[in-house]
Amino acid sequence: MSILNASERDAIQLNHLAIDQDLIQRANEIRNRVIQFREEEGKDWAERIERTETLPKELWDRMRELGFHKLTQPKWVGGEGLPLTLYFPILEEIAHCHGSIRMIFHAYNSIWRTVGQGTKEQQEYWLKKLVDEGSLVAFALTEPDNGTGIDLRTTATPENGKFILNGRKHLITFAEEAGVIAVIAKMEGGAGRGGLTAFLIPQGRAGMKLEPMPHMMGDKGCSHAVITFENCEVSEDEVLGEIGEGFGVAVRGFLDQSRACIAQSAVGLAQEALDATIHFVRHRTTFGKAIASRQAIQMRLAEMQIAVQGARLLCLDAARKYDLGQDISLEASIAKGNAIRMVGEVTDGALSLFGGIGYAVGSPVERLYRDARSLWFEEGTAEMQKMTIAEALLTNARRREREEKKNG
Repeated sequence: MSILNASERDAIQLNHLAIDQDLIQRANEIRNRVIQFREEEGKDWAERIERTETLPKELWDRMRELGFHKLTQPKWVGGEGLPLTLYFPILEEIAHCHGSIRMIFHAYNSIWRTVGQGTKEQQEYWLKKLVDEGSLVAFALTEPDNGTGIDLRTTATPENGKFILNGRKHLITFAEEAGVIAVIAKMEGGAGRGGLTAFLIPQGRAGMKLEPMPHMMGDKGCSHAVITFENCEVSEDEVLGEIGEGFGVAVRGFLDQSRACIAQSAVGLAQEALDATIHFVRHRTTFGKAIASRQAIQMRLAEMQIAVQGARLLCLDAARKYDLGQDISLEASIAKGNAIRMVGEVTDGALSLFGGIGYAVGSPVERLYRDARSLWFEEGTAEMQKMTIAEALLTNARRREREEKKNG
């Protein structure tokens, strides 16, 4: 199975994005390995996760054994160095699996980009630990009372060449499993975007307490934690990026590409739901014939496929622009905002076409329906994406107006 067909490769060349043919071949090999894992092991892992509501250590080991933990990391630390354009088709394939398997995949291949904005020493230490040892990075931005905005209450106070952190974060995915946590905090007395700074805090640091949160509706087995900082000391060497650049570290350096990744994950999950539905309606008979022969069913299937393909192309657009080094805050929010709506509609349609049996625990679409809802919240709700899109539209309109007056 090929990552890119001829027309897609030509489109990439037209966008001046040069991708080495050997890297394309390597990506194809990895994609086929993911498909094999999904077909031969995915169902058994999913059943075990749903039964125990935990992610077995053996699964983490298996993901590392297959090399799934180092697909986008740079080659200089031993990663595969895949650009998003080649990574997204692979991510879509794993998103056909249980939601928590997809979460492991995403955590390894996306959250490392926070550390990727650090000093060379930080990158060499932590990225090599990730690639060589399978260590994990967690990202701590969200707060229980302040969401993810610039009104964060977790503070960092300079004191004798160090920083003292106080505050709380919650809904932090894989915080307990992570070797290091990237934390966004407000400098004492700081305001606005320029008041935020990012820190890299190793697991087990005194003054940093982790408490597990209740399990979620979907993505069973995926852990989330509350992190409380009480006079937690952080050194100057553990500042990630520059002081006052925490917003850029969080949004431009991580969240933008991560939102596009979540959107691509929604594409894979929705395609799995559609595939299962097509199989069901072809074999489900009423009044002597398969319900797939009924025009109303066919129209619903067509609408679902249109929605999936449209979302897939929006993700590819964001991936190409990211690989070209462009700012994709607008494209990522468009892709994510659309994917939220799409995955809801497609899984709603799947459940509807399955009928009552689809609502039963263990049906081909019941877990997909639950897992899809987590994608609504990862890296921002639909409302947050719309706010980003509207801000970009208005900012661009104001800029064009100024330019027109200037050239007048």
